[in-house]
Amino acid sequence: MAASASSTEEGRLASPRAVSLFLFCSSICLVLTVCLVCIRHNYGVFILQGFNQDIPEKLLLADPDFAGFHQLQDCKEGDNHMHLARLGFQKVVEAEAAFFNSKLLDIRHLVRQADLFFFDLSELASDRVDLVFLATDQSLIDSIHLLQRQTSMLMIFSIYDKEDKYNIEFLENYASINLIPEIKRVSGVGDANVMGTDYSMRIWLKPDVMAQYKLVPSDITGVLAEQNVEAAPGQFGERGNQSFQYTIRYKGRLSSETEFGDIVIKSLPNGELLRLKDVAEMELGRLTYNFNNTVNGHKAVSCIIYQMAGTNATETIANLEKVLAEYEKNLPEGLGINIAQSANDFLFASIHEVVKTLIEAFILVFIVVYIFLQDMRSTLIPAIAIPVALIATFFALKLIGFSINLLTLSAMVLAIAIVVDDAIVVVEGVHAKLDQGYKSTREASIDAMSELGGAIVSITLVMMSVFIPVSFMSGTAGTFYQQFGLTMAIAIGFSALNALTLSPALCALFLKPHNSEATLKERMGTAYKESRKIMVARYTDALGKWMNPKIVILFTVVAILGMIFGFFSFEEHPVICVLMIIISILAFAGMTTDKFKASFNRSYNSLLGRYKKQVVFFIHKRWLSMGLVGGTIALLIAFMSITPTGMIPNEDTGTIMGSVTLPPGTSQERAREVLAQVDSLIAAEPAVQSRTVISGFSFIGSGQGPSYGSIIIKLKDWEERTTQQSSDIVVATLFMRSQKLFKDAQVLFFAPPMIPGYSISTDIELNMQDKTGGSLDHFFQVVNDYIAALQKRPEINSASTNFNPSFPQYQLDIDAAACKKAGISPSDILTTMQGYFGGIYASNFNSFGKMYRVMIQAEPDATKNLESLNGIKVRGSDGEMAPITQFVSLKKIYGPDVISRFNLYTAIQVMVSPAAGYSSGQALQAIAEVANDNLPAGFGYELGGMAREEAQTTNTTGIIFVLCLVFVYLLLSAQYESYLLPLAVLLSIPCGLLGSFLFVNGFSALGSIPALKMVLGTMSNDIYMQIALIMLMGLLAKNAILIVEFALDRRKQGMSISWAAVLGASARLRPILMTSLAMIIGLLPLMFAFGVGAHGNRTLGASAIGGMLIGMIFQIFIVPILFVVFQWLQEKVKPMEWDSLDESEVESEIEQYTPTK
Repeated sequence: MAASASSTEEGRLASPRAVSLFLFCSSICLVLTVCLVCIRHNYGVFILQGFNQDIPEKLLLADPDFAGFHQLQDCKEGDNHMHLARLGFQKVVEAEAAFFNSKLLDIRHLVRQADLFFFDLSELASDRVDLVFLATDQSLIDSIHLLQRQTSMLMIFSIYDKEDKYNIEFLENYASINLIPEIKRVSGVGDANVMGTDYSMRIWLKPDVMAQYKLVPSDITGVLAEQNVEAAPGQFGERGNQSFQYTIRYKGRLSSETEFGDIVIKSLPNGELLRLKDVAEMELGRLTYNFNNTVNGHKAVSCIIYQMAGTNATETIANLEKVLAEYEKNLPEGLGINIAQSANDFLFASIHEVVKTLIEAFILVFIVVYIFLQDMRSTLIPAIAIPVALIATFFALKLIGFSINLLTLSAMVLAIAIVVDDAIVVVEGVHAKLDQGYKSTREASIDAMSELGGAIVSITLVMMSVFIPVSFMSGTAGTFYQQFGLTMAIAIGFSALNALTLSPALCALFLKPHNSEATLKERMGTAYKESRKIMVARYTDALGKWMNPKIVILFTVVAILGMIFGFFSFEEHPVICVLMIIISILAFAGMTTDKFKASFNRSYNSLLGRYKKQVVFFIHKRWLSMGLVGGTIALLIAFMSITPTGMIPNEDTGTIMGSVTLPPGTSQERAREVLAQVDSLIAAEPAVQSRTVISGFSFIGSGQGPSYGSIIIKLKDWEERTTQQSSDIVVATLFMRSQKLFKDAQVLFFAPPMIPGYSISTDIELNMQDKTGGSLDHFFQVVNDYIAALQKRPEINSASTNFNPSFPQYQLDIDAAACKKAGISPSDILTTMQGYFGGIYASNFNSFGKMYRVMIQAEPDATKNLESLNGIKVRGSDGEMAPITQFVSLKKIYGPDVISRFNLYTAIQVMVSPAAGYSSGQALQAIAEVANDNLPAGFGYELGGMAREEAQTTNTTGIIFVLCLVFVYLLLSAQYESYLLPLAVLLSIPCGLLGSFLFVNGFSALGSIPALKMVLGTMSNDIYMQIALIMLMGLLAKNAILIVEFALDRRKQGMSISWAAVLGASARLRPILMTSLAMIIGLLPLMFAFGVGAHGNRTLGASAIGGMLIGMIFQIFIVPILFVVFQWLQEKVKPMEWDSLDESEVESEIEQYTPTK
């Protein structure tokens, strides 16, 4: 019977219609993929740094403080000013422009004057603007060099003095002169700078001595301009009709303290010379004294490295670490290098964790498949399909330019369960044919593929169709979807290719006919092979006598849990590891016994019988079934609305940032004292490996000055920390301790975001705006009231701003009348004040191959307080000195140290931290509600950083899901040639999606328990969950397609609709259970992940497992009823066309899936 039935189908793997549809849609997917790769964005900005040859058509310059562009406008020949408009920020800055040869723009001068600009060289060379490329001198144009730099920090490292024998000036300039040039030469580095200042020749003026000699700071500036110059006096003998000519050289700029001290100021009446050292002290010091660094309590200087756009961060950091390691060997004695933050630390640790999960998933999937198939030969076929598909996927990723990263590797973990599905379906289909009496595994494989080919093609197209549309999303979410979606689509495509070619061939080679009648030679060979297994069989039988199948299942569960929770690590748990290995061996040995296999088969057959009765029950209660579908959809909509939303969960990156804000007017000495106390507090935390303290600078906002400080904390490696030493717990611990110890300082600790470049903090960034143009004091009061209202909401942990309008200041007023009487200009008074109190950039000097500034300023003791102003004198028109207090008056006032603007409005930045157990989406909703209730008219806010990206991404996610459903519907409509039957597949999908939301909300509820809040955290409808939902749409559709495809084939052979549905569901129950449980158990390590990347992995695992588990349970009962309903409607519209096939196959299948009594 089997031979006659298979002869008509021999050589056919799938119907021509299915194969054509598969090839057509695959071509479309390939074209879309190529287009997507071609339009990949290259983020970054060009920075004008030096000078080289090639000039692009457009020249773009940027600073690290602004991620936008400036556009050169109103530039006409002859103008001495160019107006630079900041796009988006709308701030107009004025920059002086000089011209070479009356035509050529001096770009170097423009860069010094303007912080950022953009112009089109082709436009400048037009008739309207003829400033560039019209000069005959090409030297400047040939010397332009462009670099690309991203805004995110690639690495932060410090050079620190382990023995405290060097001064800070030496450390800063050693890094700037020696190390930074080496760093900039590393391929992939866009920029590198020192968080410090250069050398400066500090001329500390003595105001009392200056007054005795009737001198003012402008006299010193003039003397420096006269005697500290570069000059080219000329040559001897040019055109002199002689054998030699000589260049006349001038010594040039001065370079040492002694040389500057010997500068002659003037000749005194007694004939002596007054030199600079007589009225000032010379010191090779720092340009400014605002910044100070320490590493682990030692003096240090920190350096920041930025990545060049379009380069590989991992490779760049690896090269940087090699350079730093090699350079550390040649550092002066007592110096060391400490890497405070590196993007590779989190990346490599996460990749290691994902690779471990990948291996665990493969083992778990193998165990599940073996339990169901109960045959090592059959299990090897899906096991072989996994590496084949993954290797082919890696090859394809290489071709399209993707790298091995967290996204692609996470996609590989999920792809294991998906890849094995197709192979399982093929193996199960071939076994079904062998159970029907086929004597040839080749014929059984061919006939099985003739039935399964269409279903496999449908499954593949549906699953690829849900990933292709999301790959075209833009923004940060689009990057996630693109990398993940294309990797999954490629893996699924190769899985289908395996299922259509390799898996059937392996079935024909590996499998054996059931109950076959072999020849004598074959029986002798079999007997010889079996004799070698007698000893093993005896032991396994003896093992099976005392190992109950329930014990085997228990041992298997224990082994799986041990793998999930890391008990197989011999270094960490040597005794438990040995015990787990013994349990695993016993569990696997128990699975191979006939007793276990027989028990499993009996349980499955009993389950199959009860299952068919329940399917018949639901078919008879169709309205109940349709009510369940409707209720599921309603619940799904309800849970979608109440589930917290988010963008990307915060992860333990191994780094913690800190910010210290002191009261306005705090001195540098007091600030360093407080920062030293904070450093001691951090050093007492056992999870901390190193800490870097930077005084005079704040990571939050734009604060600079003595009142601010920043901290970079590097934690120990993840494997060296316990669960109670995660970054979240360390942040909370440090924050609570600092609140108790520091009453006069605001000390904040926060984790950096997983995606750098948007913000330094994971907190929500609000830019409060005053659109009324009112006073700063009123605006500050409005912001404080808003912050107070925010902190009353349970969703908000803290809200704060480091803006303060109460910095103590003195307002200087000049008595113009008194100045006129004395013959003194107000500008002379201001110049004198600046020269003594503020400092004047007076000249330059050369040293160490670089050019540095010469600064003049009064010695520190002469400018301590208000009374010191009495010692400052100014020179009148008669040459006599007069106290400057006769012409000025000072009034104490209060005001901000810096005023920020956002979109042309006065702005104050507020950082908001969501409370534990609440997502960023819930915090954003609370922020909006509080703003509507509390902000007066004319005041508002704009989101910044990652929060802005999250708000924009949320609006497009729903559209993407609708597009995925539309793609699935259209493909199934083409496959089934029906607009009604695909609804039997689509209406079953919401059941699984509801399961995802149930599991995520369940884990969130567990995370809200105080004892588990800091360990489990919270889950939200973020990118990870949305990726799982998209994947589930394809997987759930696959399960439904298996049932519908089989039932439709039986219906075409003449069965009733109800009986075809029951038979289709019964026939596909085993592969559906096998593939679904393989995926569920394979993803358990993700759902119970801890350590690096745990939050994202748990969300991905919980949503995928919950959706697959609940979706599978619902589908095996609901899909047959949906098939009955929509197939009946379809036949009302279009009568069924019957297939004329041999009924023997149908009879054998009816007999096979009919329960025996």
